[in-house]
Amino acid sequence: MNSQQQLIWRKRKRSNCAGMSIVELMIGIAISLFIVAGATLVLTSQLSDNRRLLLETQVQQDLRATTDLIARDLKKAGYWGNAHRNVWPDVTSTVPLANPYRSTTPAGASPANNESLEYSRSDFVPPTPVDDDIASGGELAGFKLDGNTIKMKLGVAGNWQELTDPKVIKVTKFTIEIKAPDQPASEFNCSVGYCTSPLNKAISTVVRNAEINIEAVAVHDSTVRRSLKQKIRLRNDLVVEAP
Repeated sequence: MNSQQQLIWRKRKRSNCAGMSIVELMIGIAISLFIVAGATLVLTSQLSDNRRLLLETQVQQDLRATTDLIARDLKKAGYWGNAHRNVWPDVTSTVPLANPYRSTTPAGASPANNESLEYSRSDFVPPTPVDDDIASGGELAGFKLDGNTIKMKLGVAGNWQELTDPKVIKVTKFTIEIKAPDQPASEFNCSVGYCTSPLNKAISTVVRNAEINIEAVAVHDSTVRRSLKQKIRLRNDLVVEAP
């Protein structure tokens, strides 16, 4: 092999061993950056969707738990251990007595945007000897919207406990509307001495219904909004006297 052939062979060897050029390297980096950017965008989108889904679930669960608790307790409004005394006197009285646990504050559906409701229900449970017929202490109950938090009244006035977590949701609307049919559910005439007054007028039972409406927004994402509405029937019908 002469010197010219050796020179050609060395050039070919150097050419075969050469790496990527700067242009090839820049193109490769650019393609890699596009791939990484696309993967990052997909990952960010999935994380955002998962976070929103978790917030929506949490808000919905909190609203459901709060509504169920309100409904469960509100159904007991007006419960009286001596309910039979509404229409039948006993040895301590000559005429029937009005239910001492019947009233609610506010009463009825006016105003329609009630943000609070207070009521009472007897804690009489057989075989307790007697019901004292006085709404007091733990027999006082209620719910109200305080700021952006729903609170429940426990016992004496001023003792309110949070039902919704202000660190998780902000309640923007809370109403409880009490409704009663225009016509009594049933009606019957009393015998002499067995009515709500000595006038011996007909007495009727009035069915009361309640509609609970709550709207809330997530504290950490104002775009996550949920609302819940539930209708219930109060189990303890009112006994009223005909006008």
